[in-house]
Amino acid sequence: MKRLIVSIVFLSTAVAFAQEDLQGQINQLKSELEQLKMSRPTQALMLESPSMPQTEGENPLNKKFNLFFNFQSSFDALLPDEGDTNKAEFKARQLRLEMRGDITDRIFYRFRHRLNKPNAATSLDNLAKATDMLYAGFRLNDKWALTVGKMCQTWGGFEFDLNPMNIYEYTDFIENMDNFMLGGMITFAPNANHEFNLQITDVRNAKFSDIYGTPADIKASKAPLTYIFNWNGNLFDGVLQTRYAVGLQSEADGYNNTMVMLGTKLNLPKFQAYFDYMRADEKLDRLKYTPNSSADPLLKDAKYNSLVLKGEYQPIPMLNVFAQGIYETAENSLANNKMVGLGYFAGVEYMPFKDQDLRFFLAYIGRSRENKLTDNTVNTNRISLGMMYRIKAF
Repeated sequence: MKRLIVSIVFLSTAVAFAQEDLQGQINQLKSELEQLKMSRPTQALMLESPSMPQTEGENPLNKKFNLFFNFQSSFDALLPDEGDTNKAEFKARQLRLEMRGDITDRIFYRFRHRLNKPNAATSLDNLAKATDMLYAGFRLNDKWALTVGKMCQTWGGFEFDLNPMNIYEYTDFIENMDNFMLGGMITFAPNANHEFNLQITDVRNAKFSDIYGTPADIKASKAPLTYIFNWNGNLFDGVLQTRYAVGLQSEADGYNNTMVMLGTKLNLPKFQAYFDYMRADEKLDRLKYTPNSSADPLLKDAKYNSLVLKGEYQPIPMLNVFAQGIYETAENSLANNKMVGLGYFAGVEYMPFKDQDLRFFLAYIGRSRENKLTDNTVNTNRISLGMMYRIKAF
């Protein structure tokens, strides 16, 4: 009898352990299936959650809480221009802490903060410029979502939409934008191939007087807001993608700025290319990179244009070869107050792990800016050897 009891206990324990091991395998399979569901092809829109940039390649397993460190660092060789000496240095261009996830099937959130930016609160929204995003989103149903908080404005273009850690150097157009604003957005996704966003945010982070001073002839807007309509499209089974947006910015009473940003991307199995066109017509100069912008904070009727063409080719899955060209103009009605800029980038990226957003790169970044006001051209050139890593810490 004693042996029978011992045998029964032993068998029960063994069964319990077997069930526990089986359950563990089931849980693991569920986790892997969940990962597969979230790992959609690059040709898809990847609308994991409305309002989130969709080209960052996140595949989080833990849906409620995901912790990332977005990091880019390189060893740079700065090439001389007209008598300058060579210079070499290590530099960390990106270091951002990010937390995001789904609290429930209907509620999601995102927080991203730059660790190498000042944390002082700005005068209008009372948030630090170091905080890129701090918002909550609510899926009203399978087609509609509402997002509230500080978020990235939904301007179009593929350069604008990329994770900043994957950018070697922004165009002057995007570099001079303030695009992380407090506001709200409604998203309509009728199907997996189309997403429409209507967004209303603050037009700036700081008060009017902190940016433009106190001019006697210009009054601050009583509703300093930006209105943006955005369409993200996925056409011909992902062969063609669009990131289009138009917007109106109320800078001051009687001074409304308009902006158009159109991005079109071709997706082929081993080759991708995108073309971005960006234009700003500013009754009151906000981008402020015409030659005379630093001398006069109240320039009017400024016009900015930027064109970007980038191609990428993968001869093998772990290797990405790219080339990029940029053409930009910035001007206003003052005589010769015009800048013409060129950019020419090329490089190679090595991605050793399929399940890690890690890239080692060697890149050349060249820029040329011609100042028509002074008839002077400034060239900058660098060769960078470094790493981009979106570290999923949790």
